[in-house]
Amino acid sequence: MTREMIMINLFQFSAPTYYKWKKHDKRKIISLLEYAFSDEDLIEYLNKGKISKIEEIGNQDYLFDLAIKFYKFLRHITNYKVAKKVLELLENSFNENQNKISIENIAEKIYKYDDFYTSMKLAILNLIQKQEPLVLEYVSKNRVKLENEFTKRASKLIKKSDFMIPSIA
Repeated sequence: MTREMIMINLFQFSAPTYYKWKKHDKRKIISLLEYAFSDEDLIEYLNKGKISKIEEIGNQDYLFDLAIKFYKFLRHITNYKVAKKVLELLENSFNENQNKISIENIAEKIYKYDDFYTSMKLAILNLIQKQEPLVLEYVSKNRVKLENEFTKRASKLIKKSDFMIPSIA
């Protein structure tokens, strides 16, 4: 499908109108579409009503936010070392199960691990069970990124609080 046909289908107008908009009127919407989207993207939109690469960008941000919340709460109910170990257990379990999340496998690993208190094991498992599998999968695939971003955000908060403390006195 040519660019002309794509635009005609997208705007539902005739070829002369497209050329008028493009050449004579120099409408910005035409320039924007040509700048931001490939022919394949626009064809996908015409066929499916959405563009998968745009959907993925939005989903990644959403999943990242949920993963940060999960990690933050995990660190709240445990501590830094335990939270780090839980993320490693999630990642290892994910890799061992051919890139699939298995709550049973994760639970088994958590209960076998001796460094966690029994009550802590139960709290960790409850937290994991409440998460969507897609969030756990994202955490498993992006463990290092998640830890780094959390550390970066925490250090910014510490710097802000260091700045604020002297001004109180």
